[in-house]
Amino acid sequence: MRVVIGGAYNGKRDYLKKMLADVPHEWVDTSCGKLEIPAGGIVVIDRIEHWLAKTELPEAEAVEFILKSIKGKDVIFILTDIGRGIVPMDADMRALRDACGRLYQRLIAQADEVTRVWYGLAQTLKKRGEIR
Repeated sequence: MRVVIGGAYNGKRDYLKKMLADVPHEWVDTSCGKLEIPAGGIVVIDRIEHWLAKTELPEAEAVEFILKSIKGKDVIFILTDIGRGIVPMDADMRALRDACGRLYQRLIAQADEVTRVWYGLAQTLKKRGEIR
């Protein structure tokens, strides 16, 4: 599994589109509330934070569902850093920010590669289990 993380509108999607330009892949946008990951080939999972906000599963079950769904698949997650240290005033938004933080930690811990994209600049944070 690979992870590309960064703030909103920082170039994560453009970075991946260029990286995968000549590589067969499937893009899964989970903002509609569905998480269906096709088998075979590279799958880009985008907007998982929207799925997490819409699912009726308790947080722990939602995380396990995601991890089970990607097992054995070549997956790239695009993760939007929604917190950056700012605490939302709305209780539901605080809960989502916290749940995303915990989910992202699990995904990043299991990822083979982690790239942070910040205003279009890509920085490798982790590659094959080593933190840089």
